[in-house]
Amino acid sequence: MASVEDQYQKALQLSQDESTSDPDSEPYKSKYAAREIFEELKSRLSKQLDEDDIEDEESAFVEEGVDGVGLVRARMAAVVYHLGVIAVETEELSTGEEHLNKALMIIGDEGGITSGISSLSVDDAEVASVALSGDTESLLSASSESSSLNPTAITPATIALAVSCHNQLGILWSNRGLYTKAKYHLDRANIFYMEYTRRSTKPPRTIYSLFSTGSEKSCNGMDDISGTTALEKLHTLTFYYLAQVYGHLGAAERSAWYCHSTLQRQLASKDYEPLEWAINAATLAQFYQGKEKFRVARHLLASASKVLAGVEAEVDMSQAEADDTTHKREKFEQCRADVARCWGRYCLGLLQVSCERITERQEQEHHQQEEEEEEEEEEEEVLDKQLEFVQLEVSDLEGEVAGSAVVEFEEARAVFLCGLRWLTTARQYYTLEDHATDHVTLTQEMSQLYKALAFFEPSEDRRCKMHKRRIDLLTVLIKELNPQYYLNVCRQIFYELGETYSAMMDDKLALVPMGIQPAPPQARKINTLATSSIQQFLHYLDSLKDKTTGEQPMVYPEDCMRPALVAWFHLGRLWSKLVATDPQTKLQNLAQSLQNYKRLVEYCDQNPECQSVMSQEVAVCREMVQLLPLKMEQYRTLTHC
Repeated sequence: MASVEDQYQKALQLSQDESTSDPDSEPYKSKYAAREIFEELKSRLSKQLDEDDIEDEESAFVEEGVDGVGLVRARMAAVVYHLGVIAVETEELSTGEEHLNKALMIIGDEGGITSGISSLSVDDAEVASVALSGDTESLLSASSESSSLNPTAITPATIALAVSCHNQLGILWSNRGLYTKAKYHLDRANIFYMEYTRRSTKPPRTIYSLFSTGSEKSCNGMDDISGTTALEKLHTLTFYYLAQVYGHLGAAERSAWYCHSTLQRQLASKDYEPLEWAINAATLAQFYQGKEKFRVARHLLASASKVLAGVEAEVDMSQAEADDTTHKREKFEQCRADVARCWGRYCLGLLQVSCERITERQEQEHHQQEEEEEEEEEEEEVLDKQLEFVQLEVSDLEGEVAGSAVVEFEEARAVFLCGLRWLTTARQYYTLEDHATDHVTLTQEMSQLYKALAFFEPSEDRRCKMHKRRIDLLTVLIKELNPQYYLNVCRQIFYELGETYSAMMDDKLALVPMGIQPAPPQARKINTLATSSIQQFLHYLDSLKDKTTGEQPMVYPEDCMRPALVAWFHLGRLWSKLVATDPQTKLQNLAQSLQNYKRLVEYCDQNPECQSVMSQEVAVCREMVQLLPLKMEQYRTLTHC
C-alpha cells in the first residue's frame, strides 16, 4: 500500500492539476477520484489516532514546532479540509460546510462554529430585510471576537488550516448570499492571522508540508520560507474576500479600504498578475474619484500605469519567442485602453467637480468658502499618505495632471488636454466597428470634456467653437448607429445635441446688446441654432412615441419622465427665442412656445407624482402660460395695424 504521503500527493495532483483537463461531459471526474483517495486517507488516519503508540510520533512532531496538536491530528484536519473544498467546488455546499466545520473542530477551533452559524439556523428574511433597509451598521456589528481562540489552533502546524477553513467558509456563505455569515468567518480568519503573528516566534507550516517526509523537510529550510509566504497569501485572500463582502453589505468605504490593502499586500509580496492588478487599481480609483478624493484616485491611476509600463516591455521582448504572443498583446492592449479610459474619466470628473465648486463659491461668502477648502485639502493630504503605494515611484505620472479642483482656464485646459489624450487612446482600441457601445460612451465622454472646458472659457465665440466640436463628435455617431439596435444610445445623443445647440444659441444671444434687434447675420445664426436644437429634441421625443398609436405615451417610463418633460420645457423656450422681423411670424413662434409649455403643465396636472422632480420648471411654465397669451395679443394688434 502506498504511504500516506504518496496518497496525499496523488489526491492533490488530481484535485488541483488534472481536474483542469476534465472533459465537459465529466467536469468533476478528477475531483471525485481525489475525494475517494482523501476518504481512504481519512480512514487510515482515523485508525492511527486510535492506536496506542501514537503519542511517541506526536511527541517527535511537537519537537519540530507542531505543538498543540499531534502530527496525525493535524493531517486528519488537512484531509477533512480538502474534502470540504472539493465538496464546495462540486456544488455540494452543505457537505462542504460540514467538512470545513469538522476540520476546525479537529484543530480545536470549536468557537469558530458554535456562534449560531449553521445552515439550519440562517434567517434569510431577517438578513435581507436589514440589508434592504440600509441599516448596514447592524449587519456589520457581528464580530467573531466574541468567540475565544483556542491556543491549539494558533500554532505553526494549524494556523494555515484555521485561516484556510474560515476563508473557505466565508466564500461558501458569500455564494449563498448571506454576507453577515461570510463576514463572521473572514473576520475570524483575520483575527487568527493577527494573533499568530503577535504570539508566535516560529515560522508557520503550509498545509502541504504536513505530508512531507522528514528528509524533504530538512533539505534547506525552504519549508519555513514557503510557510510564511503561504500564510501571507492566505491573509491577502482574506482581505480580498472581505472587500467583496463589505461591498455587498453596502459598506463602500470599508470595501475600498480592503481593496486597497489587498493591492498593497500584493505589491509588497510581488505576488500578483500585473494586468489584473492594474485594472483593479484603476477601478478603485473611480470609487475615490466619486468621493472627490482626487489625489488618491490619481495615485491609484498612476500606479496602474506604472505597472502596465513594465508589462509592455515584457510583451515587446517576448513577441518573437512565444506562440501566445498575440493573445498576450490583445490582453495588454485592452488593459491599457481600460486604464486610459479611467484616466479620461478622472479628468472629466475633476473638471465637473471644479465647475460645481466654482458655482457654489459664487453663491457663498468668499472667506467662508476658503476655510472649507483648507479643511478639505488638509483631510485629503492625510488620506494620501495612508493610501500611498510606497513600492512604486509615480511622482512623474502624477505630475502630468492636477490632483485637486482647478479654478482658472489654463489649469482646466491642461486637465482637458490630458483627458482628451487618454480617451483618444482608449477609443483607438474600442472602435465603432468592434466595440460600438464602448466607442459611443467614450465619444460622449469626450463631448462632456469639451462642455466642462467651455465652462471656464470667458469668450462666447470660443465657447461656441468648443460646442461645435461636441456636435461634430456626436453627429458622426448618430449617422452610424441604427436606432433599432441602439435606441437608448440614440436618445442620449439626440438629447445632448439638443442641449448643445441650445447652449450655442445662448452664447450668440449673449453677444447681442439688451433691447437691440440682432443684425441679419446674427439673427440667421441664432435661428439656425435654435431650429437645430428644436429638431434634436423632437427626434428625442419621437423616439418615445407609442409604436402602435404613434402618439406620446400618457405616462412616460420612470427613467424617461424627467428628460421628456425637460425636452418640452426646452421646446417652449426655444420657440420663444427665434428672431422674427414681422409680427405674424413672431405670433406663430409664440403660439408654438405656448403649446409646449401647456403640454408640460397638463402632464404634471394629470400625473401629480412628477411635481416634485419638476417643481422649478412647472412654476416657470405656469407663469409663461399666463404671460404668453398677453404677449401674443400685442402681436395680433400689430398685425392688424
